[in-house]
Amino acid sequence: MKSLFVCSAALVFLVLHAAVMNAAPVECPATLPAGVTIRAFPDEKLAAGVTTGPTILTVMSDVRFFPNRPPLLPRGSKVLATIIESKQAGHFYGKAKVRIALTSILTSDFCEYPIEAKIIEAGKYKVSDGVIVGRGHAKRDTFALLFPPTTVYQLLRTPSRGPKLLVDNEVPIVIKLLQPLSLGQASLDRSDRETPNRTALSLQTLPSAEQRAAQPISGPCPGMTSSAMRPVTRATNVVRPVRNLTPYHVSLYMDKKRVAILPPCYGPSMITTPASDFKLEAAGSLVTGDGQKLIEVKILPTMGGDGWDIVPETGEPIAFKAN
Repeated sequence: MKSLFVCSAALVFLVLHAAVMNAAPVECPATLPAGVTIRAFPDEKLAAGVTTGPTILTVMSDVRFFPNRPPLLPRGSKVLATIIESKQAGHFYGKAKVRIALTSILTSDFCEYPIEAKIIEAGKYKVSDGVIVGRGHAKRDTFALLFPPTTVYQLLRTPSRGPKLLVDNEVPIVIKLLQPLSLGQASLDRSDRETPNRTALSLQTLPSAEQRAAQPISGPCPGMTSSAMRPVTRATNVVRPVRNLTPYHVSLYMDKKRVAILPPCYGPSMITTPASDFKLEAAGSLVTGDGQKLIEVKILPTMGGDGWDIVPETGEPIAFKAN
C-alpha cells in the first residue's frame, strides 16, 4: 500500500513538472524607456534653405540592452521626420539653421509608432534645443581680412552668405527619446498580419481606457479599422494622426506646402501641426490614359476630433485647385 502511494505521488509530481515546463512564457512588449539614444543617418542630403518638408532617417545600429537578447529596435528601421525650419546663413549676420521635428518610427513590419524625441547630436555641427546650427568662420574671416595677401579678396566676398549647412548621408544624427515608447502590438490573427493596410500602434504613455476597440470602416477602404491614436502634445506644436481612406495616392498640403504623401487606404500617419491657425488641403493622384492628374478629395475631422480622415469626393472627379 505504501509503495502504491509513493508511485502515485511521483506520478503527480512528474505531471505537474511537465505542465510547468511546457507552459508558454509570459511575453513582455518591447519597451524603449525615456532617455534612450538612437543613432541614425539621413536618407537624403539636408541642405539649409533648400531641403524642406518630410524626410526620413535610417537607424544604423541595433538598439539593445543585453548582448545575448534580440534588439529592441533593429537597424534599418526608419525615423520619419519633417523639416519645419530651413534657413540659410545671412549675408552679414546669422548662421544657417535646420529644425527637424521627429514624428514616428517605422519598423520592418510596417508598423508606425509616434515618438516624442529630439536631436542632440549632428556630426560636428552644434545642436541647440533640437535645432542644427551651421558653423561660423568669424576667426578665419578676420584673419583673412587682416592678412595683406587676402585682404582685397575678403573685402570683395563680404556681401556673400555665410557657410552652408549640409547634412549628408554620412553625418550621424543622434536622437534621444523624451517619452517611453512601447513597441508591443495587439494580438492579430495570421490574416490580419498579412493585411498591409492594418497598422498596430501602441504608446506606453496612453491610458488603457483610450485604446478603443477597432471598428471596421465602410467605403473604398473596407479592410481598414478605426484608429486608437491620440495626439501628442509638445511645447510648440501638436502631432496628430491622419488617414487616407481613398483609393488614390494623396498629397497633403499645410498652408500650400506639401507635408506628406499618403498611399491608398493608408494610416494613420502622424503629422506635425503648429499651435497657430493653419489650413489643410489634399489632392488625389488619378492615373489616366494621358498621364496623371490631381483631383479634389475631402478632409474631415475624426469623430473624436483627434485628427483627420481623407475621403473621396462623390460624383465625377474634379480637378484640384489650390486655394
